Amino acid sequence: MAIIIAGVIIAGAVAFSRIGPVQVPAPSGLPGAVAQRQTPGPPPEHFDIRAISDADHIWGDKNAPVTLVQYSDLECPFCKNVHPTLTKILQDYAGKVRVVYRHAFVHQKGPAEANAAECASAQGKFLEFIETIFANTPSNDGLNLEDLPKYAKDSGVADIPAFEACVKDIAYKDVIDADNAEFGSLNQVMSATGNPIGTPFFILIGKDGKETPIIGAQPYQAFQQAIDSAV
Repeated sequence: MAIIIAGVIIAGAVAFSRIGPVQVPAPSGLPGAVAQRQTPGPPPEHFDIRAISDADHIWGDKNAPVTLVQYSDLECPFCKNVHPTLTKILQDYAGKVRVVYRHAFVHQKGPAEANAAECASAQGKFLEFIETIFANTPSNDGLNLEDLPKYAKDSGVADIPAFEACVKDIAYKDVIDADNAEFGSLNQVMSATGNPIGTPFFILIGKDGKETPIIGAQPYQAFQQAIDSAV
């Protein structure tokens, strides 16, 4: 009997040793869920974004052959850091490159600031407002939203009561939400290739129509190399 029992135990141990660890998939869409690592693949060759028009915020020569579409959050420190690089690009590639600014929300106060930027744009001071915010605020939701009229005045907005009413009414909600939705779609496409994006994110469109994504606040040389290949 002892021999039989011992045999059963040994057989059970052998059978158990053949069972590998159970792979339990991580839950999706839950806080703290760990996604399976994916080896980055090549990015898409074409992105589904709306056509650039006069309704866009365009810096530089509007007829420049190369376009750099930027998705930016005014509370993003990396967007703030890359802004001088974009200014240098527009200087060094005057007449050859234009920058198109579109909104993306990563930080909590981003939507309010994006709407405020559009309110400043209504008075012809979009770029000036962007530069004032980047120059005078700490990023990472460090802005006091009550100071928006002050920054608007510093950027040259003339009719501050109209600006304040525009901000209060969130007058450009549809505009900024459309930009952010486009950014969200781009993130889905890029994430599917193992290349998730944040802000800033750029799509470089060459004179031949070729599209090249640029992820993050890259140094000037990275933009320069991409632009030189696209001019």
